Amino acid sequence: MKRVKSKAVQYWRYTFLRIKHDRMELSPTTKLILTAVLSSFAAIFQSAGGYVPGIGFFVSAMTTLPIFFAAIVSVRHGFLSYFVTILLLLFIQPSELIIFSFTTGILGLVLGVSFYKPKTRFLVVFLAGATLFIGIIAILFIFRFPVLGSGVSTSFHFRPLLLVAIFSILYAWMAAEACSFALKRLAHILPDKNLLKGWIE
Repeated sequence: MKRVKSKAVQYWRYTFLRIKHDRMELSPTTKLILTAVLSSFAAIFQSAGGYVPGIGFFVSAMTTLPIFFAAIVSVRHGFLSYFVTILLLLFIQPSELIIFSFTTGILGLVLGVSFYKPKTRFLVVFLAGATLFIGIIAILFIFRFPVLGSGVSTSFHFRPLLLVAIFSILYAWMAAEACSFALKRLAHILPDKNLLKGWIE
């Protein structure tokens, strides 16, 4: 029992990948192209929830990943990708605009920025979860939009707050692990292995 507890404590004390932006060998033009492409993917993924009900909601969860990668390129390009995606959604699927702005999009930004300096898993998940919590609360109680379905009331009560808090932490945890895994896989499948050499650790 103590061994399991010790492993759990160590897990949350470990850090995710550390990004060394000062060693990134990408030209400004390449960064802009990447930002445009990632923004397009983010808009397509987020729009899936409106165009393909059911499975589309699972696809829309992937929206966090392109914004995360854009923020990995640089914080500036992360914010640029975030706002470009908002503009694209304004024309493609306006109904998803609020959801992206306050949940999947902002979550990707926070996770990307969190990978800048070594932080424990606990801190990364806590920051991302807190941001997602605030975003969902804003959608539920300010915009009165049932982002979590009809089962969660848009009227202010303490019970929904607890449910949203638990959901936000769990979702942020899975998103952080997914982003870390995707970044590791990217480092292995890129044709030019030197592109990420010395960039992540």
